[in-house]
Amino acid sequence: MEDSIVAKIKYQFDTKGNPAKITLMSGKQFFEARAEEDGIYVDNLKNQPFLPWKIFSEAVNFLQENGGQAKKGNATNSRLGDPNLDLNTIEGYIASKVYGCKIGDSVFKRITPIASILAWAEICENTRGQICLLSDKKELHTAESKKDIPETDLPETEISFTPSGEEKKEKAEITSLYLQLSNRDTELNNLKIKLEESLQRIKEFEERFAGRDNELSRLREELEAGTGEIDALKKSLSDSEEKIKTLEDDLTKKDEAAKNLGNQFIQSGEAIKRLEGQITQNSSIIEGLKISLNEKNEAISILEKSISVKNKDLETLAGEVIAKSEEVKKIEAKLTGKERTINTVEAMRAASDEKIKKLEKQLSGYAGEEKLAGQLREKDELIKQIKGTLVSKEEEVSRLNDENRKYRMQQKYEAEGLKQIEEQKASKKWWNRR
Repeated sequence: MEDSIVAKIKYQFDTKGNPAKITLMSGKQFFEARAEEDGIYVDNLKNQPFLPWKIFSEAVNFLQENGGQAKKGNATNSRLGDPNLDLNTIEGYIASKVYGCKIGDSVFKRITPIASILAWAEICENTRGQICLLSDKKELHTAESKKDIPETDLPETEISFTPSGEEKKEKAEITSLYLQLSNRDTELNNLKIKLEESLQRIKEFEERFAGRDNELSRLREELEAGTGEIDALKKSLSDSEEKIKTLEDDLTKKDEAAKNLGNQFIQSGEAIKRLEGQITQNSSIIEGLKISLNEKNEAISILEKSISVKNKDLETLAGEVIAKSEEVKKIEAKLTGKERTINTVEAMRAASDEKIKKLEKQLSGYAGEEKLAGQLREKDELIKQIKGTLVSKEEEVSRLNDENRKYRMQQKYEAEGLKQIEEQKASKKWWNRR
């Protein structure tokens, strides 16, 4: 048998037209609904326009279970189980019962066409925020279509080809009575089912009470045994009270110690904060040292390059020094030879001086002789020539001494440069070890 709610909605479509224009709660706007075998199709639900018949039956059952009224619920920006969309609202109940949604799931909003259709079918009253069953139809007086009523059940007086107005009214009253009778039958069946369920529950309660009696007897025995234990516990309680007093005294002492420890802890916390500040400062200093170390490493790399260049220069200088040392040896050999000649010249000069002295003595003795005078003049010229050669030799020796001095100074400077380079190499190795 078709559900009475569905039958009444179909009857409204048959009488008012299918599809039908259904107004919203404000009365200013409307939407179009079309009844089919499996449900109703509406044009205000976008991509989900279908509403099965089960929605309307479950909605009315939910209203009956909740005293004839319930909140609509709001699925906008809400999930099932939220305060605006819990299972005590029609939207939440239909989402759970009909569409199988679970707590936490998002729900598609369908309450607007559902409430409007129920109000249009004169089953409910659509108000702001809630839906109420009509006061004169709390027992759900529904009307089915004329096709569902067999003509054999109607009295013969009402079967006519051209019924009058009174006959139509009587026929409508009879159909409403049949509908009420069918609804009463369904309610009677439901009451029988509920009665059987209540009897089954009564049996279960009786079984539970029988078990409870056994438990009560057992608990009484345990209570008697517990009274003896309570007496023993009272004695132990008096002893424990004395122990508690002593423990309280110890506890007060420990509280004072704990306060002292708390103060020490606060002081240690302050010290830790100071140490943390020092650590941050040290970390900044370390970062600065790292930066300077990187700069020094770069400078060392530059020095290494310059040292490699200077090593090459030193190698070339060493080659030049070796070549010049050979030249110096040759010059020294020449100097030794020239010194020998100078010594011989000086010896000859000394001998000539002695001869001059002898000649002067002879001249003093032989003043009148011209030969001796000529020899003396020749000797003087020879002495002058020897003196000129001696002066030139002395100049050459001084020049060679100056060149030798300059060469030795150059060797000294080169030795100092090599020493500095060795010191730089040693410092570089020390930095690399760091």
